[in-house]
Amino acid sequence: MQLKIFVNQANTIMVAITFILLIISFQYYFASKDNLLPTVYASNKTNDKLGVLEIYPTAPGGQTWFFNSTAPADGQFDENNAGITKNADGSWHVEPGTTRMLAFTKNSGILSAETRGNLSTYDYSELAKTGYWYAPQDWKNVEITGYFKVTNIKGSGEEISVVSRGVRHDDIYDGCGGASYHNNIDIVKGQFRFKKEMWHADYDKGPYTGINISSVMNKWFGFKGIVYNMPDGNVKLETFVDKDNNNHWEKAAEMIDKSDWGNDMIQCNAATPGEKITWGSPEIIFKTNEKTFDFQKLSVREIIPPG
Repeated sequence: MQLKIFVNQANTIMVAITFILLIISFQYYFASKDNLLPTVYASNKTNDKLGVLEIYPTAPGGQTWFFNSTAPADGQFDENNAGITKNADGSWHVEPGTTRMLAFTKNSGILSAETRGNLSTYDYSELAKTGYWYAPQDWKNVEITGYFKVTNIKGSGEEISVVSRGVRHDDIYDGCGGASYHNNIDIVKGQFRFKKEMWHADYDKGPYTGINISSVMNKWFGFKGIVYNMPDGNVKLETFVDKDNNNHWEKAAEMIDKSDWGNDMIQCNAATPGEKITWGSPEIIFKTNEKTFDFQKLSVREIIPPG
């Protein structure tokens, strides 16, 4: 009788172990596939200095910036005539306009438009060789984060963008300072897409892709735009969202630029019409058009990209 009980217990344990291993195998399978299955990052990650989950770790010695809610004029942040005002709860408020808030590396500090219009080259083939616009410390592999609450939209501008790898968005040097990637969220539709600015202002706008979280109007949500160079030389773009404002982040969309995105990079002497943008920039743009919104916990970090 005792032997029979022991065998039954052993069988029960083996079934339980098999079930657990099966669950782990499925999790590994889906996590390892390069698809858009939402992934919630939690206990195995760390929070940044503002208490926000880091998807990828900060690069040792890498350039960082965190919005200073007490004194925003920190030598790296340029509100760029956004007219920000502080709310009673410590967040910050922006009235409708052509909002282009800028964050710069510590190395560069705030660079004037004049300085950004007098760099050594605006030739894409040269930039691909040097790897940066302004200095070797420029942001290249970046995780850009912000929390937003949009309360009103005027006109048709329903998206918030975080813009990386560009340096000046006007027609100087035939607009070649504008080469950049845009991670976008549509506030009303709750959808995501990417844009590639080949030069200013010539865009290749990708379709909405990834998950749909429905409208986030009048509610706080977190938004991350991540851009990094891959070991094979291509460029990966990822967007994450914290739709419930609880520091639980889901991968919303992703894509890879293999120099097959766009048709007019050659205007600025790129090697191919769809040449990928592999070089770094000293500035990041938080971009909106004609929105009333609040924001908090903005940050930019140079990251260690996944291998």
